[in-house]
Amino acid sequence: MKVLKVPIVTYIGRSHTRRATDSKMRDWDQNRPVEVTSAWLDHYSSRLGETDFRIEGWTADDAELRSATDKGGAGIPNEEWARRDIAKWLTTYDIKPRGYATKTQLLELVETVMGPDGVAETEELVAETQEAEEETQKGDEE
Repeated sequence: MKVLKVPIVTYIGRSHTRRATDSKMRDWDQNRPVEVTSAWLDHYSSRLGETDFRIEGWTADDAELRSATDKGGAGIPNEEWARRDIAKWLTTYDIKPRGYATKTQLLELVETVMGPDGVAETEELVAETQEAEEETQKGDEE
């Protein structure tokens, strides 16, 4: 079973606190590690200075490989994206919904993945995807 590698971001700047990067998250406290999703970090990494933040479990090269699937350059899926493109974007983060998912359901998954507090939910989604793939493989072997 593949283990989800969750990036950890720690503010190491000179101030005791720094304003939040994303309006949905709390301010950064000095030396407090924060688990974020890869999707969140892919989007907001440019706002995190190398001297002010320590990032573990994520590289810009990996983010660039994932962004190669985004031909329109929009970055994060929204209502303008086609359903299949949203599903493709989610698969770059190892998330494949079970059965048929509507565009609205896929966009809800994107919102979960992009949320600063979505780490636990994203781990559950990846685990469900892996379980479904294992069940499919077992069924094919029989």
